[in-house]
Amino acid sequence: MVQVSAFARTVFINILLVLFSVAASSCAIAANDTAVTGWIVPANSSFTTAKPLLQNAITTKIKSDLSHVRIEAEQNYWFIIDLSQYRKSSLSVIYTDNAYLSHINFYALDDDFSLLSTEQNDINPVINKVLPHQIYNNDGAHWAVVSARHNDIYWINIGLTTQQQFTELVNTKLRNFTLIIGLLLLCISIAGTVYILSHQTTSLYLLAYFGCILGEFLIAKGMLNYFSSEQLPLWFAKLQFSFQVLALAVISFCFIHYLQSQTILKARQYKLVGYVSLFSVIAILSCFMKQSAHFIVITLSLGFMLVLLNYLFFYWRSHTKQAIPYEFLFVWCAVVLQTIFWQATLVTGSSLYLVNDLLIVLNALAFVLALLMFERKRVKQFTYSLTHDDETQLPNKMLLIECLDSQVNLAAAHSILLFRPAVLSNARANFGYEHVNEHIKVTMNKLAQQLASMNVLCVETNIQGFRSIVRLDDSTYAVVILGKLELSQIEQVVCVINSVFADGITHERLHLIDKVDIGVANYPLHASTSSQLIQRGLQALGVKPLHGERWHMFNIENVTLSQRRIAIASALKEAIEFDQLSLFFQPQIDLNTGKIHGGEALLRWEHPQLGHVPPDLFIPIAESSGIISDLTEWVITQALIYQKQITAILPEHIVSINISAKDLLRKDLPVLFITLLDEFKLNASNIMLELTESATLFEGVDIKNALNDYRLIGVKIAIDDFGTGYSSLAYLSKMGFDEIKIDKQFVMNIEYSKNDQTICRATCDIAKSLGSYVVAEGIEDSQSMIKLQSYGCEIGQGYYFSRPLAFDAYMQWLEHHLGATPSTTQDEQRASGLIEKNNY
Repeated sequence: MVQVSAFARTVFINILLVLFSVAASSCAIAANDTAVTGWIVPANSSFTTAKPLLQNAITTKIKSDLSHVRIEAEQNYWFIIDLSQYRKSSLSVIYTDNAYLSHINFYALDDDFSLLSTEQNDINPVINKVLPHQIYNNDGAHWAVVSARHNDIYWINIGLTTQQQFTELVNTKLRNFTLIIGLLLLCISIAGTVYILSHQTTSLYLLAYFGCILGEFLIAKGMLNYFSSEQLPLWFAKLQFSFQVLALAVISFCFIHYLQSQTILKARQYKLVGYVSLFSVIAILSCFMKQSAHFIVITLSLGFMLVLLNYLFFYWRSHTKQAIPYEFLFVWCAVVLQTIFWQATLVTGSSLYLVNDLLIVLNALAFVLALLMFERKRVKQFTYSLTHDDETQLPNKMLLIECLDSQVNLAAAHSILLFRPAVLSNARANFGYEHVNEHIKVTMNKLAQQLASMNVLCVETNIQGFRSIVRLDDSTYAVVILGKLELSQIEQVVCVINSVFADGITHERLHLIDKVDIGVANYPLHASTSSQLIQRGLQALGVKPLHGERWHMFNIENVTLSQRRIAIASALKEAIEFDQLSLFFQPQIDLNTGKIHGGEALLRWEHPQLGHVPPDLFIPIAESSGIISDLTEWVITQALIYQKQITAILPEHIVSINISAKDLLRKDLPVLFITLLDEFKLNASNIMLELTESATLFEGVDIKNALNDYRLIGVKIAIDDFGTGYSSLAYLSKMGFDEIKIDKQFVMNIEYSKNDQTICRATCDIAKSLGSYVVAEGIEDSQSMIKLQSYGCEIGQGYYFSRPLAFDAYMQWLEHHLGATPSTTQDEQRASGLIEKNNY
């Protein structure tokens, strides 16, 4: 931004220097000009035949001012100048400041109107085509005659000067021409650079405007004569005024575009674009018309553009609530002034070319200044947006890091306090972003006022006051506490934050109570850099609060646990892809007959670096990280593959598969079951889906509909860990589970606990009344098994029968058990191999 300002000042100073130089040169030209008077003789004849007319004119006609004379179309004019009345010198120069005359000749005559020899145009001969002139010998010449003709109505300006003055005149005009051309090219390069850097449409309009002004200036100075044939100068003269109309049209388009972008112009006013385009096209086509028609068209077009620019400007002033920037006012005044002088030059025929040159410089100054000021404001806005939040205008993370870096460079101790109002996300969903953002602004201003008296870091000071609160993201804010870590100081800030947010958010008689999560980290105790300090604060903020805790200090143990969870989540994805998981089976035994009822498929994970990872650890991580769907599909697929092999030796075998609550509502999971059951030719009734009680209580209506989808397939449903949740009899009756599993915490101590005995007996009674059978987990001795048999429990599993086995070991266990004779008693079966506690 500083560089842009310096560049703008440099351009501004250079343009002022050009303006001063052109003005000084114009004054010098005006001072050196000599008023030329003489006789005007219209005659279409050669010098020989026109000589008597010239001699007669000096005796019968009155002298006229030859510095600005109107000539008619296709009419030859003779201009006679009495050189004896002017200052004597050895050589003099007569010239015309008209580059587009169709014909011009210079003659030097003695007292008797006889031709004298003239000097060659040795002074700047290349200038003769732009500034026609002739050098004559003042000692012998008494009369100077100029013969001129043009294809259309035109104006001729005749001047008389010395050779030295003419050389100064040429040099001055050349210098002014070079300065103005250089200025216009500089303006074009600035507008082009701005467009390349910012892609602003305004820059394109300025490029077109400066292009039109450049073309008009080159034509006005006759520089295009070098590239034209004998018949083209008239076209160039007319095209000069067409370029003036086009330049004003471009400015009008720019103004209309701006008003449209500000939604100020109404739809019906868009036809102004059509009017501007129409007058622009007519102005260009008028170059093919006669001079009189061209004059009328250009005059009307310039008048229309002037009226339109004034209308747009005053319409803008009357329909905008904002103050009009002074640079736009400067531009409007410059354009209006330029248009008025263009019209004056065209209508009156006055010689205002020097004034027009000054106005070109003035317009360039106005437009470049406006463009650079606009870009400066845009850069400031862009810089502001980089360091502030768009919605609340609070400082953002970038500005916070800058302030923290300055504290770290000073080695000053400080603590970052991050807080997250828990109600914001819910409020946005119910009240909308606009209302919540307004609430945030009011609340943060109130909080900032209370924090102003505390020892907190001032992140920013502006016209709005003291800024100490930073918005890190959509719902997280930060405050920096200066000084060494003091719990009392942190408690004080926490109390202020909680008190400010205690009122919650109210909208249309709806009120949401707010709660604030707060995390704290300290420099240099917890971090050595500003970025690391923010990271530590976020880690402290992410810790789930315990009952009664209002804030958390960063703890390295929590970070270690969090990093382990991240490592597990990352490794779990690879474990699924590279088949690092395995299924173990724990047999389920019919307690009445001693026969194998089935087996529960249990997921196991042995990682090369992490070692054995229990399901209680990686299943919640899989659910939170979104990997649970892939994991469930792998378990179901692998379990049914194994079931295919098991049913080859035990057709009645029932495999129990645990399913996550998050996967229960997936519509594609029943399709997966149908596909696999059909592929492996399995009986759906031999598949048991086990759902935890907490999972079945999640959104009960949808759960029931989901369970019906599985029942249509033929798959059976079991409720696992029964007794640990809050299921009611009505709920169990509505769900209609095929199997109820008693959690092992009620079974393992059943022999000694009256409460556990009551729970197990009641569960068996409930299952019988609902038409379900009961499976007891955690049976580890015969006494527990006998009690459960007495309660009516049908199926049991636990270490008393077998611990969970790998698939190959489970197949061996099945073959060994199935090898026992049918006449073997239940006690003999247990003794001969059913009880695998000591064998596996």
